[in-house]
Amino acid sequence: MKLRDALIANSLVIFLLMPNQSFAQGESKVLSSLAQKIVDLRSEVENLNTENNARKEEMRGELKSLTTRKAALEAQIQAQQLSVKQSVERLGTIKNELTKSSGNSDALKPLILSEIVKIKAWVSKSLPFQRQKRMKVISDIDKNLQAGTITAQKAMGSLWAFIEDELRLGRENGVHRQTLVIDGQENLVNVAKLGMIAMFYQTTDNKYGYAKKDSAGVYQFINITDKAQVELVVNLMQGLKKQIRSGAYTIPNIL
Repeated sequence: MKLRDALIANSLVIFLLMPNQSFAQGESKVLSSLAQKIVDLRSEVENLNTENNARKEEMRGELKSLTTRKAALEAQIQAQQLSVKQSVERLGTIKNELTKSSGNSDALKPLILSEIVKIKAWVSKSLPFQRQKRMKVISDIDKNLQAGTITAQKAMGSLWAFIEDELRLGRENGVHRQTLVIDGQENLVNVAKLGMIAMFYQTTDNKYGYAKKDSAGVYQFINITDKAQVELVVNLMQGLKKQIRSGAYTIPNIL
């Protein structure tokens, strides 16, 4: 009896101990799994933080680049506006002199011819938007004044109208058709003109590009091959064709 009771007691002890050991092992596995998840989450947070910091730096760089481009474009706009403003002021002075001395307008003919030279120089260095057409207008005024087929007053009126047209071109954005010499060949293209600061083109075989002034002050036509940049020009042209005047457009870096 004593031996049997001892065996039963030992069996009970073993029976009671086994579940406790199994529970401890299970709890250990759970804790280990949770610890691993915490490690994984921490690693993921660190990776996201690293990516976030890198993106912040990238955005800072993009913002700095955009700020620089904006400042450069504003400087170009101000320079062009100043040049046109000076022409308007000079023409205004000549116009007043013509009014005062209408009986002797030929005396002011040299001043008008001098101003024509300056305006021709302005047109030749400006954005190549319908440049031949614009140059012909000013050249015809010059030729007719020198030939005496128009008076100084008439030439003055024509010059004034020309400058007003130039001011209008500087304010307007739109899509137009014109001929450009691209890669040595004449092409009838669509052009998206942004004031008199930027111009993008689309050829009949759907090649895209833009006008860029080189170090010598001469405009060259640069083809765009990057698909993302092409999409920006396509979006700009479609928006201008639909006469969407408000809102913002992202354009390729033409500077």
